[in-house]
Amino acid sequence: MAAPLHGTNEGTNEPRPNPFGNYSLLEAQQPKAVGSSAAVRESPFANYSFKEAQQNDACPSPTSTGAANEGVPEAHMDADTRTVFVQAADSVSGGSMHSRLESDTHQHYGMGAEMGSSYSQQSGVAMSIEQYAIRTLYEEFRDRAAAKIETIVELRLDREPNLAKHLGHGADATFDRTLEKLGMLARRRPRVIIELLLVWRKTTIDAADEDPLESIGGAHDPQQHQAAALSRAHYIVRERKSLVSVYILCRALDAVVAQLDASHLEGDLGDRLEELVFGQVKQVNPANLRRSQNRREIQDLYARMIGRISGIRFSSMSDRFIAELERIPMVSSSSDERIVELLHNMRFIRLRVYPIDALEESAAFLLSCAKFYSRTSGSLRLKHAWASLLTELLMPMAAVVDAEVNLPELVQAIDIIYAKAMKMAAKVRHVTVAFPLAAATLCVSRRDIFHQRWLSLLEYCIQRLKDKQFRRVSMDAILRMLWVYLFRYPESTAVVLRRIDSLSRIFFPATKLHAWPKTVPPAAFVYFLVCAACYSFDFASRQLLQNMLQVDSGWPGTSRDIGDAGPILDTLNPARV
Repeated sequence: MAAPLHGTNEGTNEPRPNPFGNYSLLEAQQPKAVGSSAAVRESPFANYSFKEAQQNDACPSPTSTGAANEGVPEAHMDADTRTVFVQAADSVSGGSMHSRLESDTHQHYGMGAEMGSSYSQQSGVAMSIEQYAIRTLYEEFRDRAAAKIETIVELRLDREPNLAKHLGHGADATFDRTLEKLGMLARRRPRVIIELLLVWRKTTIDAADEDPLESIGGAHDPQQHQAAALSRAHYIVRERKSLVSVYILCRALDAVVAQLDASHLEGDLGDRLEELVFGQVKQVNPANLRRSQNRREIQDLYARMIGRISGIRFSSMSDRFIAELERIPMVSSSSDERIVELLHNMRFIRLRVYPIDALEESAAFLLSCAKFYSRTSGSLRLKHAWASLLTELLMPMAAVVDAEVNLPELVQAIDIIYAKAMKMAAKVRHVTVAFPLAAATLCVSRRDIFHQRWLSLLEYCIQRLKDKQFRRVSMDAILRMLWVYLFRYPESTAVVLRRIDSLSRIFFPATKLHAWPKTVPPAAFVYFLVCAACYSFDFASRQLLQNMLQVDSGWPGTSRDIGDAGPILDTLNPARV
């Protein structure tokens, strides 16, 4: 079915280069791919001994005499958090835990109270440990989050702090590990962990609903000015706490969702999580995002979560976006702003080509997007947003498609997108987004369609290499189409080698010592040579490199003997390499 991400060169075991691993081959503009880490994380509970847990000296019960002073007093636990813990206990103990909690007289949360009688049963031991782990890890998260909030609140109030610097991935390795442990524990109890995170967010200080500037305007005496300044400072503190808590919640939910699969998000839990994340995306005010970089960072975190959830529940999540696009009337600039922001949040959605059900869902979603794109007119920003989104959706698919390109819905979507992209490519103001999109559509087209259309787009790109502002996107489109031409839809060997030779003469003119155009990064020319060498190493080494070094008949083994290397070195131009 689907071709591997990296093919192998015929006759060797060397992998062929694939330009679709990252969206931008020449510029690192593609956001990080959404998905779980390749490294296998070790569970923090891997070395936990159930046998030792039965011994009070080794691991006392959280509510036993030895651990009573170490627990969290029930008076210090808010009602919502307590309710979730009760539900967690009920879910693993058949409801009997609730009555024990209500009768707990020690004023400590009795997650493991009166479980001694059940220690003789294996299930009782396992469940008490699970409950203890949830409680302990939640307390660790709560304490570390509180410390983060206080640290950021203490920063200068006249400057907006960079939340990504203080709370982003890699800023604090200890906090990152805490979030990872939350995610791994969510594999066992996803509902409990997610509800605890939402309860934690609910108990933090939210931003003031009204702008204090309205209430302090018109003050004239010093006392009123001082009161106004204090009110403004109080508002800034509350606003900052709210943003920090939302940022931490997004990071925690992202770590949790990264560890889940379809079995964890079935039923109402998946629906609630979708409603939570999509609601934030749908209701965002674009003006607020322009004024605050932190709000933009938070919105990007929500977008990444959408990408993760769509990998598990693609159909329902994609349907929400299509339904919202249909509800927004395209009649004003404010509507355009909302649509552009909605498209910005769709860029992490990943189309899947297998199994066949997932391919059909992806094709149906892409066809709906193609129809919206074809009806777009007037707004330059809206056209570019659609073109950029479709390019990012198609590029990962282009790396793996094979026979899937024959699906009728996918063929129809590609035809609609290609027609609109080529129409935009004819206008200079659209070249930067139209060339990548047109190349992406050809890379997921059928063989006959690709050979019918790619040469015309190739000529467009070669012509635009003369324009400094379009060289990068033109070279990017050429290399992507070249990879498909060489390794997916090749013609006869003689024809292919002629194409490679003609492109090499354009990229490395014999009359110039340096590669042309100069503004294109060297990596692009290196990639062209790698592709050519993977297809035919003999041709690349004897023809392309010889022409680059301006060696006519001085290649060792041809008309000159290897012992005559001295005169050959005099004619080489290493600056061209």
